[in-house]
Amino acid sequence: MRGRMVFEPTDRIVVAGGGPAGLSAAEELRRQGFAGEILVLNSEPYPPYDRPAGSKGIVTGKQKPTDLYLELTPETGINWLLGRSAVDLDPVRQQVTVDTGEVYDYDGLVIATGSHSVFPKFWVEGEPGLHALHTLDDAWALRRDLQHASRVAVVGGGLTGCEVACSVVGMAREAVIIDSKDHVMDRAIGEPAGAAVTEEHLEYGVEMKLGRRVDAIERHRGRWRILLNDGKYTWADVVVVTAGERPDTEWLKESGLDISDGVLCDHALRVVGANNIVAAGAIARWPNLRYDDKPRRTGQWIAALEHGRAAAQALLAGDAEMPPVTILPRFWSQQGKLRIQACGELLPDADVQITEMRPGRRDAAAAGMLVTYYSANRMVGLVAVNAPHPFTAMTRMMLNDVPQNMELSSNIRSMRRLVNAS
Repeated sequence: MRGRMVFEPTDRIVVAGGGPAGLSAAEELRRQGFAGEILVLNSEPYPPYDRPAGSKGIVTGKQKPTDLYLELTPETGINWLLGRSAVDLDPVRQQVTVDTGEVYDYDGLVIATGSHSVFPKFWVEGEPGLHALHTLDDAWALRRDLQHASRVAVVGGGLTGCEVACSVVGMAREAVIIDSKDHVMDRAIGEPAGAAVTEEHLEYGVEMKLGRRVDAIERHRGRWRILLNDGKYTWADVVVVTAGERPDTEWLKESGLDISDGVLCDHALRVVGANNIVAAGAIARWPNLRYDDKPRRTGQWIAALEHGRAAAQALLAGDAEMPPVTILPRFWSQQGKLRIQACGELLPDADVQITEMRPGRRDAAAAGMLVTYYSANRMVGLVAVNAPHPFTAMTRMMLNDVPQNMELSSNIRSMRRLVNAS
């Protein structure tokens, strides 16, 4: 335990949110020696589960919902309140109200309610064959509709959209991705890797409507007719919207906290302007001093787990000085024949180096490629496609790279040697 614990065995800590950040925070509280009551408010009626697997295992029918449940640490004495959503926070009285009308007093609070999917304004949620993909129920509903569908339109060519499209093609159905960018996964993996992945997905059988936006959508004879901004239509039996997510801050609008883009936190994930409150996961906006002092959010699964542990430690330490939370954002995704991995920040003004594992091959993504991002002579981001071994080695070095304590030029030379030797 770092520092002196400020809570007593008679105290209660409430964790609002039962996703990966909330789960890891609750378990870390016990690991750090907190002996009081822990209440986890989970808006879904299920125990914690592997949410990213929903766009693959559940949708394709290879997994059941129970297969996704995460193993909970036994004998921790954590009280999971399922099917309860936080709807209001009073940080002065130190109370959280849930949708059942129950009010829970707290001595410490972890805000980990994550994010929710966003539908375009002119779309009507709940229509048959129209889906978002965020929760376990979303994945299960999409799975049911896919049983009778022959063509699926995916609106949004990001990480989840590409996973869905490749899963649909793997089920011997047609899939079309509609996205305003000229290539897929622009935010997740950047332009160089995104362009190569786009070509490979086309070869895999995914149809692309890129550089297009949806202007209108209507139900017609049991199918969806989608009008694009170029004046052309495309048809689908099922439409999946993966066009973005927003932090789940609606329940905090009367709290007085800064929720302009998630919940504003300091370098240790303590919520700014509040006592005994921390935030973790996709809802937390904090300065990741690994890169700079600008507060920002990250919605990745691994980051949420690390956030939860760090937030719990900061909460238990009270006002004691804590080291900054300097996580390295990272994720992986299996899409058709491609294993895509990324870590760090893909800064738009960074110097970019592309390394092909098999130079000269037309199918650069399938043959293997690395895209490295450098800023101020330091590697800040890395994307690998079908290059797992060099990615693992280079990520390990990035995890250990603390700029103020390492010689960056030597570090970069070592990383480049790893690339050339692969």
